[in-house]
Amino acid sequence: MKSILPLIRIQLMEFFPVAALKNTADAGAKKRARRKLTSTVVIFLACVYMSGVYSMGMLKGGLDGLTYTLAPALMLMAGSVLGAITTLTKAGTVMFSAASLDPLLSLPLPRRTVVLSRVFSLYFEEFLINAGMLLTAGVCCQIVIGSLPAAFWPVIVLSAFLAPLLPLGLGGLVGLFVNMLTARMKNKSLFTTVFSMAFLLGVMFLSFNAGTLFTDMADIAGSLQARVFGIYPPARLFVDGLLGSIGSFLLFAGISLISLALLCLAAVKGFTFFYSAINATAGSKAFRMGRQKQSGTLLTLCKKELRQKYNTPIWIMNTDMGTVMAIVMTVALIVAGKAPVMEVLEDVFHRGDQAALLFGLVIAAAQCLSLSATAAVSMEGKGLWLIKSLPIRANVWLRSKILVSMLPPVAGGLLCGVALTIAWKLPVWNALLILGLCCLVAWAFSVVELALGLHFARFDWENPAEVVKQGGGVLLSMLVTMAFIGGGVALVIFLGYLGAAALCLLLLAVALPIRLVMRKQAEKKLTKL
Repeated sequence: MKSILPLIRIQLMEFFPVAALKNTADAGAKKRARRKLTSTVVIFLACVYMSGVYSMGMLKGGLDGLTYTLAPALMLMAGSVLGAITTLTKAGTVMFSAASLDPLLSLPLPRRTVVLSRVFSLYFEEFLINAGMLLTAGVCCQIVIGSLPAAFWPVIVLSAFLAPLLPLGLGGLVGLFVNMLTARMKNKSLFTTVFSMAFLLGVMFLSFNAGTLFTDMADIAGSLQARVFGIYPPARLFVDGLLGSIGSFLLFAGISLISLALLCLAAVKGFTFFYSAINATAGSKAFRMGRQKQSGTLLTLCKKELRQKYNTPIWIMNTDMGTVMAIVMTVALIVAGKAPVMEVLEDVFHRGDQAALLFGLVIAAAQCLSLSATAAVSMEGKGLWLIKSLPIRANVWLRSKILVSMLPPVAGGLLCGVALTIAWKLPVWNALLILGLCCLVAWAFSVVELALGLHFARFDWENPAEVVKQGGGVLLSMLVTMAFIGGGVALVIFLGYLGAAALCLLLLAVALPIRLVMRKQAEKKLTKL
């Protein structure tokens, strides 16, 4: 037990490098430490912000039958599902093939100590997210409700520590076997990503009873709670614990601890098996300028960008999840049927005749929650010298990142628009409207997020998660997109097509000058990177 404490301390120093800031005189090391500390704090504050917005929105939304436990339950579900998917994609890498693992194995320490310290690294990152969400939801409940059961706060605080365990255990176990089975595949990262996406879609489709979503508006709060329990059943035990059921909370804690114990047991007992299997490699294709003879500079750069993205599972899961959600939402709308949905839009928003406009905006915004452009520059990593040394115009390089960033939202907009138009027998212009909104929003946000990515670029990372999940530009872009979703939808609800036109003009007014400046200063920006 004593030997694991120094390793845990090292892991904590990765998240909070305060000692490095105080004790090092190297300016570069100080900058890296400051950036890491800022990223950790910003992750926590971003979760606090998101939880506060959604929790207060639900608690003060005035929905009939709304219970205050829905807000913390939703935050628990969101953090756990995202944690399971993230752990599934990175558990094998962090535990058995990270760059910092071999130096630890060379130390006179038991293997189980090293493995458990790597599990702690996975756990602490998810703990920051769950703590920010759950504690903020609890504060919102306290502010709005006032008088809460005696068990409420003890359960909230303990759950902040327990919530990451179940998704970590289950996601980690599945992730180890997926990484092991795909280790020798040339496209193993893409296979892992496809598996993760299929896992998420399976959970959503199995738990989402779309037929009742729009037909039972009288009990929308109960419907939302049923979906939370359907997607993440342990949330029911958590809610019972908030209301004072000690047995339910102990069962929730027991399930969480058992899942973590199973992961640790499998990792420790099967260390040699997993280590040798996960670190098996297959040949990979290199980026060659000669391919431009067949496809041209821009297309070659787009192919390179796509290969890099689709060989980085955590990058795809963070950036293409919105497209998956948009497709799931479209399927739900089709299953629910046109008549009940139109009735709800007319009764609640008085915009039944503008369904395509509202859905197009929501689909476009949901897909752009975090685009690949934000992390695209930093993901070049230490290989940036290759781009600088080749005869490639900087503006073409930046344009390829914008186009690749736009690809999933545009494809998703086309698929969703055509499917909804055919299923509901709408005029063809509805599909074109949805596609147009997706194209405009995707282009505008790709430009803005690429500008943020250039400003917050970093190339000294060891794990892609440092850029994709913890980059300052990524977190800022998510906050900006959330504000756009809320403000844009409200504008269209109140002003209809006039509001949509104003929103489009606003996007152009913001993104176009940024793109013109970026194009003019492209060579200068690339030189300074």
